[in-house]
Amino acid sequence: MRKILAVTLFLLMPFSAIADESIIIHVKESHYLINDSKTELTFAELEARLKSLTFSVVTVDVDYCAEPETLANTYLALSNAQPKLKDIKLNMSGSHEESMCKSQAQGK
Repeated sequence: MRKILAVTLFLLMPFSAIADESIIIHVKESHYLINDSKTELTFAELEARLKSLTFSVVTVDVDYCAEPETLANTYLALSNAQPKLKDIKLNMSGSHEESMCKSQAQGK
């Protein structure tokens, strides 16, 4: 009887409570991308978009050319949109040899 009750309760639970929904925020030199979207977002657009999404795990993929302020604004947008995240993962991408940073090109 207990096993039947346990299975019944498991089947009645919403699946969203079982699996964590995750997103990837790509932090570029001066803009943001979410998941595989090609739409470049500003800080205000990122914050608004994050408020409309449901997620509990975030991977922040930081490009080599990302400005420190752009990265800091990512965490600010996350704290304003989803203050109860379960996990934030940091991933670095790109390298000095591969970079075509606009800020470095302007400094020359």
